[in-house]
Amino acid sequence: MINLTWNYDRNKNSNLSTAYVPYVTQPNQMNGISNGLMTGIPYNWGGHDSLDSSSYNTPWTNFSDAVNKGAFIGNVNTDAGYGLIPGTAGIDCSGFVQASYNIPGTKLSTYSMFDTYFKKISLSDLKHMDILDRPGDHVLIFDKWGTLNGIQGAFTYESTWDQVFGGIQGTKNYFVTMDDINNGYIPGRYVNIIENTSEASPSTSQTINFIKIANVNYYANFRANASTASNIIGRIPKDTVVKVLQNLNGWYQVSYNGQTGWVSQNLTTTISSRKYIELYNAYMLNIRVNPSTSASIISTLSNNQYAEVIDSTSNPDWFKISINGNQGWVSNDYVKYIY
Repeated sequence: MINLTWNYDRNKNSNLSTAYVPYVTQPNQMNGISNGLMTGIPYNWGGHDSLDSSSYNTPWTNFSDAVNKGAFIGNVNTDAGYGLIPGTAGIDCSGFVQASYNIPGTKLSTYSMFDTYFKKISLSDLKHMDILDRPGDHVLIFDKWGTLNGIQGAFTYESTWDQVFGGIQGTKNYFVTMDDINNGYIPGRYVNIIENTSEASPSTSQTINFIKIANVNYYANFRANASTASNIIGRIPKDTVVKVLQNLNGWYQVSYNGQTGWVSQNLTTTISSRKYIELYNAYMLNIRVNPSTSASIISTLSNNQYAEVIDSTSNPDWFKISINGNQGWVSNDYVKYIY
């Protein structure tokens, strides 16, 4: 849906009954264009026109068919107090998620979709192709954590009228800030997904989920592909723990600093259980000089970072951790062992 190309013709795809004109605003990407090749399905409030689904009670079978049959393309007027405007074609946020998961039936809302087809998970457990749903407002598909223009958040797949971070008013790869995520979004996982519990490759029968950069002086080269001839896309400091996505012929594919790449197995070592922690139900956590919320903050622990536990209070309400050369205390309420 994000990469779909189609031909827009203003004479054909901008005609609407005069009764509905006050309630419709065509997406910006079609402003001032008579005709041309478009990419992505435009946003349409209440719409469910995808590659193989259509909105309720329409004479077309999918979005491309709607274009060919002269539908009015798109509507970003979400404040008019109406849902789908008859004669308009395109897809809104919940329609996009529903179509992406091939959920059958009439279009679902951000409320009904989550209650029926998704289960709530913790923010720290969010994985590629999970969703973030703010019922009554917006829903999107999570791709990966990262930063954009120095802002922390998540890269996404969604259909949205928003253009703060660019793109069309419609289906696209996009970005949502951490501040926005913490403002009412609920993380969810599709109920019919079965967890892949083994990532073993032909070169090994043991499942390895995390490794530590070890057999280097300062850092390990982080490469685009599993080869010493491949481009270096970054460097991973010694003693850093990273998550393994797969292993292949002496290389680990890992996720680090918002990127996916490869590191030689010869530069790594396995880690002990109940030795490293990650965030739980938080995106960032203060590291303090002492085990108290009134103690000075010396650093922060971020999502997708794995810290070594070196001590704890007797309860233990607090863990003393080591990460990136810093040692300090974090609250046990917001962390968990990685295994």
